Amino acid sequence: MDHEIETQDGIKIVHLSGPLDVSQALALRELLGAQIDGPGARVLIDLSGVPLIDSSGIGVMVSAHRRADGVGGGAAFALAGAGATVARVFALTRTDRLLRLYDSVPDGVEALRVAS
Repeated sequence: MDHEIETQDGIKIVHLSGPLDVSQALALRELLGAQIDGPGARVLIDLSGVPLIDSSGIGVMVSAHRRADGVGGGAAFALAGAGATVARVFALTRTDRLLRLYDSVPDGVEALRVAS
């Protein structure tokens, strides 16, 4: 898993690439935790470069969502740009009902901007 982080309108966008599986879970958890910590943190995960996600990757995303909720102060966490295979895993696990998923990064940025 590779990543790049950019900030746009106060929103941290984490661009991920490569598979998100059990071998990447710990590194992913640490990466997302570092971005979420702090009141008012708004984090958008770009999944457009992720071809595969397994239950470990899903678990990290759910944990990050809960961590953002626990931080408070307007903290927000969302995902964007999931391809068909990755989106199907979110649907099959029904985590698409818990997590905020947007079709594209611009859609996610706009939603987080409005939510602040």
